[in-house]
Amino acid sequence: MFWSQARELFEQIVSWLDSDNICGLEHSQIESKLVENGYELLRRFLPVLIPLIAEGDNMPVE
Repeated sequence: MFWSQARELFEQIVSWLDSDNICGLEHSQIESKLVENGYELLRRFLPVLIPLIAEGDNMPVE
């Protein structure tokens, strides 16, 4: 629905952080990946969120 693509990416981020894939990475490497994925997450939210804010509507809940 509204948030499915953003939610999917959020779950991928959480799974990555919980995996062994980050073991051995430098703090800066983890931070860079989180920034990259965080921007993508926001990009997926904004097309839905901006019109809702502009209209003053309540945000949908899944």
